[in-house]
Amino acid sequence: MGLRLITAALTALTFLSAPIAAREYSADEYKYPYKDPYLATATTAVLIDDTGSNKAPSSVIHVSGLRGRDRLPSLEGRGNVSLALYKQDRPAPLMFVIPGLGSNPYFGVAPYLAKLFYRQGFHAVVLPSTLSWNFALAASHSGAPGYTPADARDLYEVMQKTLRFLRSSEKMKISSTNVVAISLGALVGAHLSTIDQTEHRIGISKFLLINPPVDLAYAAQKIDEWNGLAKSMGEEQAKTIMAKAIAVVDSLSDQNPDDPATFDKAGEKFAPFTKENLEFLIAENLQSQLAELIYTTQVIHDQKLLKAPRNDKRARLAEAKSFTLADYNRKIALPLWQRQDHGATLASMMERASLTPILDQLAANPRVHVMHNADDFFVESSSFDLLKESLGDQLTLYPNGGHLGNLWYTDNKQFIVGYFRDGIVSEPVPAKRVSAFKTKAPEAPTR
Repeated sequence: MGLRLITAALTALTFLSAPIAAREYSADEYKYPYKDPYLATATTAVLIDDTGSNKAPSSVIHVSGLRGRDRLPSLEGRGNVSLALYKQDRPAPLMFVIPGLGSNPYFGVAPYLAKLFYRQGFHAVVLPSTLSWNFALAASHSGAPGYTPADARDLYEVMQKTLRFLRSSEKMKISSTNVVAISLGALVGAHLSTIDQTEHRIGISKFLLINPPVDLAYAAQKIDEWNGLAKSMGEEQAKTIMAKAIAVVDSLSDQNPDDPATFDKAGEKFAPFTKENLEFLIAENLQSQLAELIYTTQVIHDQKLLKAPRNDKRARLAEAKSFTLADYNRKIALPLWQRQDHGATLASMMERASLTPILDQLAANPRVHVMHNADDFFVESSSFDLLKESLGDQLTLYPNGGHLGNLWYTDNKQFIVGYFRDGIVSEPVPAKRVSAFKTKAPEAPTR
């Protein structure tokens, strides 16, 4: 009898200590229509306009930025952090949306998600991408964002300022604070979750991290390879492909992004593009704000990389367009990061900025969940085994969708909303008021 009791107890302990498996959908049960990850990703180009039932009232607010950044030559008066606000007229949970590379708070995937949550009764705030000129100027202490742990720290500060402003100036009643983050923003959100878990300055209820890169160097290498396609195909062909893609998006600009038929049309129109064409277009989209970022870093630091006179804004912006993301990391960001971390290499910084080093911390935080696609081309297949092993039931994995290409799909939208609807309880920590004000969307340095 005693032996049987011991055996039963050990079996129970083994069962209780065994990790719960990730929720991994099979191809048979997941009916998403696009098996090509590049074509799937291209369908997100439809998520750009505020049309049909996707309309939602929003305003632009500015939260005070870093001291002295408002008075830099050619960027005077632009030193505040710009955000898009979707405000309910009653107490509600708040959703912070963290965009990815090439995104901004005013159009694209991030505001699409903000509107989704607004229609579900949330307040929503879309933050700037950490690799945008606005974040570099107004929020990045280094003035050269891209090192994820530092970017997360800077963004956490912005979020605290924003919460104080919303409560004091907007008189908003916020029942809980949550984060949904996409792509590079999801990697930033992952690092941000470790800060909040330790410091509790906000007390974020839930994080949903969608399609984060696992190995940042691998994702950056992909973008660099695809950026090189423009040279191999030639300037004229590259312009032709870009023009055709813009024509597709324009032809769908009056379509309702809540209607699956809109994406059927997008899939049909993008289907004639080759894999190489789509890789080129994805890389171009991801680097669409890079020139403005580079221009801004050189206003802050002037590393003598732009040869045009400092007072010739147009010439310097035109020159900045010749830089790739790899150029930015190697020639601009790394030398500035090394001022704080002597002897660091780009490889070591990329490794520390990736998801892998903090997987144990994410797994120990039940408020964090990762949603991913097994065919995301910015993640090595072996990395998904690591995610499943490390995160268990904190991971939901779909077989298809490419990179963010299934956010519009009904099953995914239901999961995204349902995740946050289940048991939101935390109340963020109040803090003192800071200077901020409403105004129009900020003008980029190009204007």
